[in-house]
Amino acid sequence: MKILFVAQNFQMGGIQKALINTLKEMSVEEQFEIDVFTFGKGELLKDIPPNVHVYVGGLLLQLIATPFYKVKQSKNFWHIILRIVCMVIVRLIGSNHFYALLFKRHRHYKQYHIAISYFNDAPNSYFNQGTNLFVDKFVKADKKFAWIHTDPLRANFSYKSCVKTYQNFDRLICVSEACKQKLQQFLPQYQLKVQVIYNFFPIAEIKEMATQFTPFDKGPIDLLSVGRMDNATKRFDLIPYICKLLKERSSQRFYWRIIGDGPDLHHNQKLALQLGVADVIEFVGECHNPYPFIKQSDVLILTSAYEGYPMVVGEALILETPVITTNFAAAAEQLRDGLNGLITYGDVEEIAIAIASVISDEGNLQKMKKYIEENRYTNQKAQEQLVMEFDR
Repeated sequence: MKILFVAQNFQMGGIQKALINTLKEMSVEEQFEIDVFTFGKGELLKDIPPNVHVYVGGLLLQLIATPFYKVKQSKNFWHIILRIVCMVIVRLIGSNHFYALLFKRHRHYKQYHIAISYFNDAPNSYFNQGTNLFVDKFVKADKKFAWIHTDPLRANFSYKSCVKTYQNFDRLICVSEACKQKLQQFLPQYQLKVQVIYNFFPIAEIKEMATQFTPFDKGPIDLLSVGRMDNATKRFDLIPYICKLLKERSSQRFYWRIIGDGPDLHHNQKLALQLGVADVIEFVGECHNPYPFIKQSDVLILTSAYEGYPMVVGEALILETPVITTNFAAAAEQLRDGLNGLITYGDVEEIAIAIASVISDEGNLQKMKKYIEENRYTNQKAQEQLVMEFDR
């Protein structure tokens, strides 16, 4: 079976890691011959299995598939100018026309059994798009699938755009049952197309990587958050306010590490200084292997406004680290509230109360760790879902 995955890039991110894990899972099966076409590059490219054939877009496609802050960090003057020119052009002619012009020279003439648009388009964005259009108009395949990694209602997907985009796709694959229900509610005319395949995790690899180094000496309570520093979705800007409340209300010492890079990193660093909590927050930055940090920490904390099926929650449970999270759509599919973590309403007060409860009660934390140890994370459900959809 010949399968094509189309990706925006392989920068560090949850969707990119989910794709890498899916490729690892499928590449060991002899029945699959897998190609990947990625518009841009990124540090995770090297993690693609060697028996997967990878095609990378040309320079312009690479530039628009790379976050602008990353292009600026490269300090390549001509690349920055080209990216700005592309931004001007796309505002004049629109994203679809601009992408279509670039895609004409990247058209795939190979016939596939299944072609997959793995990145859902970012709403209200000129770039961070295109995989749906490419699979729909520029690939020959018996079946076409589109992956949806988020809550379409909370992410402000455009109804008119989605109706048009998904009409030629055979399957709309959501990463959780909650996202499936939201998408069926959002696009009732396509509800029979909507199915679920959970994200895969390379469990043995994660456990091995978690032992590669010791990232810090244990303190009284070590908190951790991991993700792209984008406050609109990940809400890392809540963390300094939560720390301020914890410092005011608790005599217990704690330390909160944040792994990730992104456009709001400097803003959040300044906010921590302004609120007087820079002594209990460490912005670690981007880290290719965050697993030793997750394993060594007492609690992983997710502050996101919305999510689909966040990779980091599964990774924490694999490494037997309890999770405190906001009530994103699929939270109850990944966590059992009070047993392997705590699900909060997501405001500063609620998250602070949840963290304070584990800081002050070591027994509660140990009970959650014991439950996770006795109920080990597996890929069984995701494997069953994938076989069902790909064998239809």
